[in-house]
Amino acid sequence: MAFSVKLFTPLLDDMTTWIVANQDKITDFNEGSVIRTFCEAISIIVERIYIDTKIGFNEGFIDTPFQAFDFVRELGQKASGNVVFSRSGTSGDQEIASGTIVSTTDGTRFETTADGQISNGNTDSASIPILASTAGKDGNVPANTIIVIVTPIEGVETVDNAASTTGGQDQESDDEYTLRFQQYIIGLGKSNEGGLIAGAKSVTGIRSASTVEHFPPVSSYNVTMYIDDGAGNASAALIAEVLAIIIGTGTVADPGYKAAGVNLRVLAPTKVTIAVTVEVTDNGLLSQTTIEYNVNLAIENYINNLTIGDDVIVNKIRQVIMDVDGVADISLTVPASNTAISDSQIARTGTITITFS
Repeated sequence: MAFSVKLFTPLLDDMTTWIVANQDKITDFNEGSVIRTFCEAISIIVERIYIDTKIGFNEGFIDTPFQAFDFVRELGQKASGNVVFSRSGTSGDQEIASGTIVSTTDGTRFETTADGQISNGNTDSASIPILASTAGKDGNVPANTIIVIVTPIEGVETVDNAASTTGGQDQESDDEYTLRFQQYIIGLGKSNEGGLIAGAKSVTGIRSASTVEHFPPVSSYNVTMYIDDGAGNASAALIAEVLAIIIGTGTVADPGYKAAGVNLRVLAPTKVTIAVTVEVTDNGLLSQTTIEYNVNLAIENYINNLTIGDDVIVNKIRQVIMDVDGVADISLTVPASNTAISDSQIARTGTITITFS
């Protein structure tokens, strides 16, 4: 039976009911009476004990099953992308140091992770990689929104990101943590589907994974595993790392996950781009520019955080748009219906068109 917290009023009622039922000398239970005041004082203390016990369970014991297996919660990841710095003049080389801080107008900060330069005769630098200052989905920002130079650079006037930043992930939620643990337990047999997925997810940087069995084999492969890094991609290095875990070395110490005689390959999923067209009716409390930016961000955050095999649900798109401050009503015309995503695919945003009525 689940533990439930008993609060002040039920505790007080239980005490007074018990006293009335078990003696006949004390009869005054009105507010201010000695016995009533005594019961109220005890009820306050017992209520506090119930609440402290519940908090202690939620904050401590909830992780106990995971700790027994050394199963650690995944931390958040920082978003990454690229920016270009610009100036109006063209004379001389202008150095841009690694660690230069830039941001969006709402204060989401990024740091350059490599030195850059605006070369003599040019107004723009080459593309310079950036990393969000803090981990989390908030670092996934749309194109052309990183336009503030926080670290002053003499002679450099503007900065911009031509493409969205991607890869930012929040710390694993309780539900995600529990689901991954369940997959881990199911996969302790290793060679079953749950085991293969658990093995892939044990590699740092893997956000989601799926398997597709082939009957008959495809190009001699019995199973194809699809993995994604949170941005819908899988680099050659990440694929190699997952393969090393799944296949193992054939030794007793490292037998791998796949069953003997099974040929397995690891691929990146196929991206399915989802175009969105929506007409927004605003409530007049915020500028349409701000609303458009936040609606665009809400759509990208929903679709670009789906994992391999997750369908795109039209009503969820409507919901995330309606949750944006300043939106009174919407007319969503594209997509017209849910989009089914297979185990070899992952949904990502295409063209987003936002107009106002």
